This record gives sequence, structure tokens and C-alpha cells, in this order.
Amino acid sequence: MPRIARLAALAVLCLTGPLAGCGGGSASGGEEPASAVPRDAAVYFEATVRPEGALREDALAAAGKVLRTPDPQARIDELVAQVLADSDGPTLDYERDVKPWLGEKVGFWLATGGEGQEPGGVAILAATDTEAAQAAIDRAAEGSDQPFSERPYEGIDLQVNEDGDVAGVVEDFAVLGSEAEVKRTIDTLEGEGLESDERYTDSLAGLEDERLAHFYFDTKALIDQALRQDPEAAEQIRQFRDVIPIDRLGPVAGAFTADGDRLAVDSVTSAEAGELFSRYGALTGTGSTPLLGELPGDAWLALGSPKLGETAKQLYQQLAGAFGGAAIAEQLRSQLGIDLEQDVFSWIGDVAFFARGTSPDAIDGGAVIEVLDEERARTGFAKLIGVAVDRGELQAKPTSVPRAETAFELRRAGAPAPQPVVAAFSAERVVIAYGVEAAAAALSPREKLADGETFGEARALLGDGIEPGFVLSMPAVVELVAAMSAGDPDFEKARPYLEAFTVIASGGSIEDDRGRSRVAAGLK
Repeated sequence: MPRIARLAALAVLCLTGPLAGCGGGSASGGEEPASAVPRDAAVYFEATVRPEGALREDALAAAGKVLRTPDPQARIDELVAQVLADSDGPTLDYERDVKPWLGEKVGFWLATGGEGQEPGGVAILAATDTEAAQAAIDRAAEGSDQPFSERPYEGIDLQVNEDGDVAGVVEDFAVLGSEAEVKRTIDTLEGEGLESDERYTDSLAGLEDERLAHFYFDTKALIDQALRQDPEAAEQIRQFRDVIPIDRLGPVAGAFTADGDRLAVDSVTSAEAGELFSRYGALTGTGSTPLLGELPGDAWLALGSPKLGETAKQLYQQLAGAFGGAAIAEQLRSQLGIDLEQDVFSWIGDVAFFARGTSPDAIDGGAVIEVLDEERARTGFAKLIGVAVDRGELQAKPTSVPRAETAFELRRAGAPAPQPVVAAFSAERVVIAYGVEAAAAALSPREKLADGETFGEARALLGDGIEPGFVLSMPAVVELVAAMSAGDPDFEKARPYLEAFTVIASGGSIEDDRGRSRVAAGLK
């Protein structure tokens, strides 16, 4: 890795870690990095790498738990030094080359590139001492495996190598990245940057002010750039966009926060067409379903999808119009006797999935499907079982599952399996599960997930009235992986860090044509 690129790697580390920043001290570093980002940038990340006050204390509390150390700042500095170091050739020293001048924030913007071009990007590091920053860049260039030469642009002396890696000091920033994008960054500082773009500022307005990092994706710009980059795929992308006009969703912005109790990522999508959320809610990660709380209480994984039947129907109708799906529907009716809309979509409501068991021989789970129309569900269930036997070469054996009107064990002929797949029908629920016990637990759990500590913690982590749509118990996962890995040294090395987490949960909601979601991880 070129020595200049190590500073870019530092910026990426700062953007992606819970407190990858270089902590401590007052260091404003001048303007916001977003002021140097072009207004049409498709992707932008920004992180506070030298937080102060309560933000710093909360971040260090989280880092101490994640990194399993009573001195998180020392461990962070050590990790950053490792990123900067390299075994071949001269290295950058964090204490000497970076810490003296690094400001409060760093940013990184990405351009996908045009036709046949590699994606490019620029790391923008706020500098409190531009002379020290320039000296660090010069030392890195001199010690690089590839020769760098000075190349002026708009009165600024840039260090450039033959691969197009560029570094320099521009106003109050050290900039590092690909040549074309660095030049655009310099040009932007002469005018108005992303920080003055209304779409950007409106997106950030829905996020926490006290955050360690945030990101911004301009959906339309990403799609338009993808169309320019690969003309051969442009028609396929346009057809998909006709089915689901995702570029109408507007920008997506998100924020990363941390304290001694949790890590969290919040995201906000400003919708130019709010009906897309209700139409494709099951695909956007927004919303939850009461089915999740009714799953078995010993589930370590739970995932809910609201209105899945309606979503599938809408998506199918769009695809049918765009790709000739009507012919496929007619073929299903004539050959299998299945009418997708009547026998499947019409009766499926919310759906929830679960897994449980913390040893390889105890794992089971399944899917619970809400029944909206009992008679259509009964007819559709019978038809689907018939298709599974006739065309899927499965054997269907009637079985008994508590609260089920009818149930079948499904096995492939001549293929032994520890447990059968069980399909069970009741007036309110249809269950597809791995094993009879899982099917029974799904229809009539002894304890419901909503009544247990895991679900309660998931709710508390998400807060703000957000109901969980996804729940994962990390202690159960660690126990299961430990049982499966049988003392694997790689797992044992990672185990202490995995054990730092309690529950991982996500959920979302749709409010005023705006989708909001949160992913949170509890800390032990």
C-alpha cells in the first residue's frame, strides 16, 4: 500500500469503527469536511474522530466494552498505529505524523466513475496545523515504494504518483485520493459544497445531533452514475427501475451513535413518493409485525415481515407487466393448478421467521404466516402440498401438531434427514417448520418471545416507540458457534469480542412520507 494511501485508510477506519478516531484534546480543524465535497457526490461519510465532552466519554465507554479493555484510548491508538504501519518500507508514525495536526472531523466522498473508469474517492481530514500536515505528506511521499512528484493545480502543490494517488493540503484540510476527485474537491472549495445542498441538510435534520459519524447516499445519483458507467447494463437497470422506482425514494442518511449501553445506527429516507413505502414496506426494513412477539420464547433469532402477501402481489404485478409475467401465471394455472393471486397472495398477511437451539443437534425453526382469508388459505395450502408431492418428489405423511387443523411431514424419498419439514394449517396461522417440535412451538408456544428478556431488551435498545422487526440473541449465537467450532483457535480469539454484545435488534417506521429505521447492539 502506498504511504499516502495509508492516510486514506486511516480515514476509512475512523469512519467505520465505534471510536476508531484518534481521541482526546480540543481540535476543531476549521470548516466542515462536507464543504469540500461536490454537491452531486453520490456517497459521503463523515466521522468525528476527536470527540469532546460527553460525546467522547460515551464513545470511550462503548469502545472499552467492545475492545475488552479498561484503557480504550490506548487500545484505539494502538489499532490506528497498526493501520498506518506496514511491514515493507518506511512507515507513518501516528504520534509523529498524524496526531499533531489531525482535527475534529474526517470525511470521505466517493464517485463511481464513468464508462470504463475505476471508482474514485477522496479522504478529507480536518487539519489544525496545515504545515505539520504537509510535512507528514512529504515524509510519506519520500518513503513510498512508488515515486511521487509535485504537480501544481490551482496554485496548490500536490504529491502525485504514477497510479494517480494524490495528496495535498487544501485550505484547512489534508486531502488524499484519486487525482480527478482531488481536483474536484479543490474546485468545490472555490464554490458551494455538499454542506449547502438542501437535500443533504434536510436529510441530516432527521438525525441525532450528538453523533460520532453519519453517512449520505443519493439514490438517484448512484443509479444515474451506474447507468453511465455500464451502458450495456443500462437497459436492465431501467427495466428494474420501471418495476420499483427506487430513485424516487430520495437520499438516504444515517447516523452512528455509541455509549456504554449500546451501539446504534439510525437511518432516514426522505420519500418523494410515500406510497412506495407502503407498497414495498416488507422490502424496505421499515415496520414490524405482532407475529414477532408471538414466536417461541426460546428463539435466538426472530425476523418479521409485515404485509408480505400484499408486497409480493404488488411486486408480481409490476414484474408481470414489465417482463411478461402473465404468461408465467397462465402456465402455473394450466400445469400446476395454482393461481398465484388467489391461492397464495390473497391469504398471506404478515410473516415471521425464527430459529432456536444452541447445539448442532438441537437447532430448529420455521416460518409463521398470518392467515387473512381462511377458506382461500385452506384451498391454497392443499394445492401447495399437492404440488410439493407431485412435482417436488416429496413424501407427505399426515402428522399431529397441537392447534393445527391439518399437518404433514414432508421428506424427500430416499434421502434421510434428522427431522422432517412440517407444514401445518390452522384458521389463523400456517407454519412451515423444521421438525414437529418447532411446528408445535410456533403454533402454541409455552412462552412467547414478547414475554422474555431478549425481546424486552430489543425494545429498550431501539427506543423511540420502535417495535423490533429483527432480534438476535448474541449469547445464544456464541454458545451455538462454540459448540460447532469445537475449540477452533480463530473462534476462541474472536470470542471475547463477540461476548461483549447482548442483543442485536432492528426496527423501523414510516412517518409523513419518511422512512426511519434503527439497528442497535446492546453492550454487556
